[in-house]
Amino acid sequence: MPLREVVERCHRVPVLEQTLGHHATDVSGRAGHENRHGIVEANRCKRPRTEQARESVLSMSVAAHRNDPPPGRSVMHEAQVRGRRAPRHRIVGLTLLAAVACTVASAGCAGGSPEPSAASSAVVYDGARLVDGTGTPAIDAARLVIDDGAVAAVGPQDEVESPPGATVVDLTGRTVMPALVNLHGHVGFQRGLTYDAANYTRENIVDHLNRYAYYGVGVIVSLGTDAGDAWSEIRRDQEAGTLGGARLFTAGRGLARPNAGPGAAALRPSAYGVTSQEEGRRQVQRLAAQGVAFVKIWVDDRGGSVEKLEPDLYRAIIDEAHGHGLDVIAHVFYHDDAEELVAAGVDGFAHLVRDREMDDALVAAIVENDVFVMPNIGISERGRHTAPPPWLATPILTETVAPAVLARATDTFASRAADAAERAARSYEQMERSLAKLHAAGAELVLGSDSGVQDHFYGFSAHRELELMVVAGLNPMDAIATATSRSADRLGLDDSGRLTPGARADFIVLDANPLDDITNTRRIADVYLGGSAVDRTALRAGWTAP
Repeated sequence: MPLREVVERCHRVPVLEQTLGHHATDVSGRAGHENRHGIVEANRCKRPRTEQARESVLSMSVAAHRNDPPPGRSVMHEAQVRGRRAPRHRIVGLTLLAAVACTVASAGCAGGSPEPSAASSAVVYDGARLVDGTGTPAIDAARLVIDDGAVAAVGPQDEVESPPGATVVDLTGRTVMPALVNLHGHVGFQRGLTYDAANYTRENIVDHLNRYAYYGVGVIVSLGTDAGDAWSEIRRDQEAGTLGGARLFTAGRGLARPNAGPGAAALRPSAYGVTSQEEGRRQVQRLAAQGVAFVKIWVDDRGGSVEKLEPDLYRAIIDEAHGHGLDVIAHVFYHDDAEELVAAGVDGFAHLVRDREMDDALVAAIVENDVFVMPNIGISERGRHTAPPPWLATPILTETVAPAVLARATDTFASRAADAAERAARSYEQMERSLAKLHAAGAELVLGSDSGVQDHFYGFSAHRELELMVVAGLNPMDAIATATSRSADRLGLDDSGRLTPGARADFIVLDANPLDDITNTRRIADVYLGGSAVDRTALRAGWTAP
């Protein structure tokens, strides 16, 4: 039978001239423009907020009318009929070119295949159960065809042809799912037993990106704690195909009242201190010029110990961000602040509210205004333990984390006072109920684990978050879609978080079925990013060497 689906897309380009500030054309003849992330994208992929920006793109589209949506249909319309707002930005195109370059010239690419085949040859993965990340039913005895670092075709083995001369890999008995997309982390600060701004170096950040990749996290957003130039240099190198690991996106430096941003002392100086609307707008303009993925704000007085960002300030920040096509994600603690933030037009929450259970009115407002929510419950769940929890001994964790760090985490749990654990347990139960309400109401949930907070482990925390979402009421398929395609959509990545034709070949091979038990997402046999195998054995050896 013929291939179930074969799609030629702008990001499956073997050779593409990249000239910053100039147009590029793919093999389909489609004109493209460079977006604010420095990535060439097809004109149809950009939906600017402002009329001025829209007119600019329309002028470019005259020469590329083949990319216009069907008459009467738009990118925004297509998204709305799927039940969600179109992302303010879409990241396509050269993201995959970097992966192809990594496959061809694997030197310097962490996780490059030890014996890379030519970029033009296909690899066929046969026999696995395939979960494509979109929430559609799994395909048993699937065939996944990868070519040039992208998904060329996918479907049942008896419906998808194997290209002549392709390499065939037998995955019978295993499960394949997309690599995870984590929208909330903090890279660069922990190094062994130390947690300090002095650790924020290129070398340490790259190590963290490799740790994410080891655990099957293909994309990580470092949310609001990235000062300096290291992150932008890393992004350029990843786009050029000279650096591997999980793809890094960032909110740059977040915004809060002075000294009222992140809770950890090591992170706190990384936030901009805002005292006026004008200053808030100016900092957003600076972030937009840097090419950030989101704007992060903190609206929290830390139990009365710091000043909280006032509504007039965050309204100005949100307005300015939207003028630049940027979504705003808020760290929030109090229910009342969440209500005001939704009314002000915030786009997402980095946490559930934690002072009380979300009421029906707030849940309805979140759904009505299409605000996405990162449950971020794993970091709160830790507080209810007075003894080391079983997951601390999970093999995939113990084989990648230094014994001294695990010992400190063990001591932290064991030394927690009973009354503190009881308070944390009550708060966590409220959060579970809030999450269940949001899910039942159809709110858009995404993965954000807050990894990179001290001893909240890179990569592993995402799998723990999946487990806790299922405990709170999501079924495993919903949890996986939340952590893959839905998170990618909110980042504007339409080539990630799914195993559909044209998507990046970022996927995890599992030894057991996560639809039977969500903790099976930790039973990782292999990870592929951009079609290249992550050399997990070499990474593990480097982390555990004496």
